[in-house]
Amino acid sequence: MITIETMKSEFEASQISYSDFKAHLNAYPDYVPEKIQALTEMRVREVPEILAQRVKCGEGYLEKTEVTGLVEWKLKHGTYRPNLAKLVASNSTSAVRDNTRDAFRTYERNHADYAKAVTAMSSKLKGVGPATASLFLSCYDPTNVPFFSDELYRYLHWEDSRSNGWNRKIGYTMKEYKSLYDRLQTLRQRLEEKSGEAIQAIDIEQMAYVLGKRAHQEQSSSLGKRDANGNGEEIQPSSPRKNKRARKATPPPPKESPIQICLRKGPQGSPTYDEAGYELDFAYILKSTRRPQRLGKRGMEKLKQDRKQDERKRELMAVTESQARKFYMGAMDNKVAQDLGIAYHEVGMEEYEEWHKKGFRRKEGELENLDDEEQERLEKLVTGCALRKGSKHR
Repeated sequence: MITIETMKSEFEASQISYSDFKAHLNAYPDYVPEKIQALTEMRVREVPEILAQRVKCGEGYLEKTEVTGLVEWKLKHGTYRPNLAKLVASNSTSAVRDNTRDAFRTYERNHADYAKAVTAMSSKLKGVGPATASLFLSCYDPTNVPFFSDELYRYLHWEDSRSNGWNRKIGYTMKEYKSLYDRLQTLRQRLEEKSGEAIQAIDIEQMAYVLGKRAHQEQSSSLGKRDANGNGEEIQPSSPRKNKRARKATPPPPKESPIQICLRKGPQGSPTYDEAGYELDFAYILKSTRRPQRLGKRGMEKLKQDRKQDERKRELMAVTESQARKFYMGAMDNKVAQDLGIAYHEVGMEEYEEWHKKGFRRKEGELENLDDEEQERLEKLVTGCALRKGSKHR
């Protein structure tokens, strides 16, 4: 049994085998509470995908709604602190967008500057400390950047003297995060060398979460019905009258997202449409929600190909890379879609070539000056566009 203060030595960071690592990682979905499954989907897949799309279109950043959603996931996934959520929500939309963009830009210039990127967000955004800022950066690069979670920190520092196991106190300082970061890279490198498989930082985060939660669950079950003082007395049930008075109304179940509805219907179910009105691809959603996508060798080749295509797209659109960064996300693809009369998610490299061949051209200023309504429409088109049937954004 794994207890709060002890853990099997073969599971420790310096000893864990790839097979044990993989077994705990695969168990992660079973340890995610049902009430935060939609938030977990957003953190693990949706936001990283949105950021990747924005980088393709010019530059990555987070919107305020995404930041508040990530913070909600962090609080419900770990220790809930309501005042923190209020502080984060008090940041302006422009402050969130500008500060996350600057931080991601710092990291993109040199990945060794991850600490500078984290500090840039934690020092300028209200309610955002190193742990929350690391979550934002982890969404930007889930392969290399770890989220400063309680379970991950305690797991990676388990072998320290006086670690106090899963109850170890954490100060959430940059010094602690740097230590976590370095130890994670050491473990990641060892597992990759042993297995020959690509390991992501988020994989180790989820594996540590399973170990921590399993320890707490087993500790709770071993206590049985003992009272809080540990004197072995059975806890007597309250009287029916008191239970009736204490009973609260059951809150209504949360509204299902289009992705959840699509998965519930299954492969033979009726079509499911996203908020932009396009049909979702069940097979692709099922594949993408099982595990965070790994890069690997094929992924790296695909990334290089995407960058070459982005250069060609800017060439056909007659814009420089610095100009494209000023465009609202998805503006170039939307221009091609509107001129050719096709859906946004159907725009790929071939459509850009066709657009240029047919004589379409970009007018000066039309992609830079978008009103709020057009920006909101574009955001709906971009969000989750890879999940639609016939999408060329994969």
